Amino acid sequence: MSIKFSPLSKYDVNYSNVIELYKEAFTTVRRVPSWILKYMMRNGKIGFSVLYENDTWIGLIYITEYKDIIFVHFFAISASQRSTGYGSKVVDAMKEIYSDHRIVLNIEELEEQSENYPQRLKRKAFYEKNGFSSSGYIVKEPEERLEMLILGGFISKEEIEAMYKNLFGGVLGFLYRPKVIKL
Repeated sequence: MSIKFSPLSKYDVNYSNVIELYKEAFTTVRRVPSWILKYMMRNGKIGFSVLYENDTWIGLIYITEYKDIIFVHFFAISASQRSTGYGSKVVDAMKEIYSDHRIVLNIEELEEQSENYPQRLKRKAFYEKNGFSSSGYIVKEPEERLEMLILGGFISKEEIEAMYKNLFGGVLGFLYRPKVIKL
């Protein structure tokens, strides 16, 4: 029994489920509009994957690669499969697939006054339990501050900035530059 990362297409039997999970799991601040997501997936956007164990749909993940860095943009387990160990199984599968890479992801900054503070604590504890640690940086996006976690080494401010520049490219990269702040 292993986790399978299956590229998402409009022909996937769980296509609608993935779109709904995406809308449910990610705040409107972090989420790209559904129509853009659907367009990207229909056109084979590399990195958007449906997560399966055998024939059981368990969630979604969106990753991009920059040099030896795997950037996990979105990762969510289906509500019916949460708290069953699938999150850790997916992280273990990533560790195996990308054993020669550093894996980074952003989580909401821990702010005690935030409405979902207990959820933020739980999320950070999950990633720490699975081998991630703080990168030492906050990524300030237009609407929120996110702590970058890393698995498999360290990352510099310059690498983070280069990764985002590569991700967004030309004009969008010029207009949208998250600020990287040392903790």
